[in-house]
Amino acid sequence: MDFIEYTSTWVKSEVAQGRIMIGAGIILILVFYNIFRSQHELLKGTLIPISLLIIILIGYGGYILQSRPGHATESIELYSRAKAQAIEKEKLKHINDNKVGETLLRFAYPILMMVAVLILFITPNPYYKGMAFGFVLLFVSAYIIDHGFVSRSSAFLSFLDAIDQ
Repeated sequence: MDFIEYTSTWVKSEVAQGRIMIGAGIILILVFYNIFRSQHELLKGTLIPISLLIIILIGYGGYILQSRPGHATESIELYSRAKAQAIEKEKLKHINDNKVGETLLRFAYPILMMVAVLILFITPNPYYKGMAFGFVLLFVSAYIIDHGFVSRSSAFLSFLDAIDQ
């Protein structure tokens, strides 16, 4: 597989995840509406984390849908003119993306999940239990979302290392 094929495949995967994120965000809007109308105090506690998750899913999913195809087109055009420069530019992009993503995956999300689970078991108030449960859901979702992006970025980086040699 050459650079152009791999870049196209990578973008298709990124766009597919962006579409799934937007679809999940739309479904969560319906869930949010039904919870808002309910009288269940535990579920009412999940509204703040669910609203944050909706913003992440629709906002970041929309950003991915908007930016990734343009980035791929730019990279492919640069590759047509200057192969080594395009490979180095992509390497730098994926190295920087992976630094942040791997830090979040290793430390931030697991610690935040554990804190939310701890609060879930400690607090007696159903509203706060719902909020803690919602934050567990938020951090697990963020972990899954970022894991998809980081794993594809790592695979792309490995591919770039292989064709650069």
